[in-house]
Amino acid sequence: MELVTIVVTAGVAAVGYLLRLCYRWLKTRAEVRRAELEQQGLSERIRSLPPGSRLMEKSADREVDITVGGTHLAVGNQEV
Repeated sequence: MELVTIVVTAGVAAVGYLLRLCYRWLKTRAEVRRAELEQQGLSERIRSLPPGSRLMEKSADREVDITVGGTHLAVGNQEV
């Protein structure tokens, strides 16, 4: 094989690897940002509730049960 063919092949492989790496980084960053926004929205909803209120949310990937201003203890998945 000629030197030019080897260099071009190596260059294309390197560019492909860098593109895959960038894609994974962007995908991970988007997931982190989405989680931050969900947490921020949950915090804002909790702040707007009066003491003694209870917030329950269920979605496909998470379940939230929060008592605002109360003494609600939880051990593992068991409420006490």
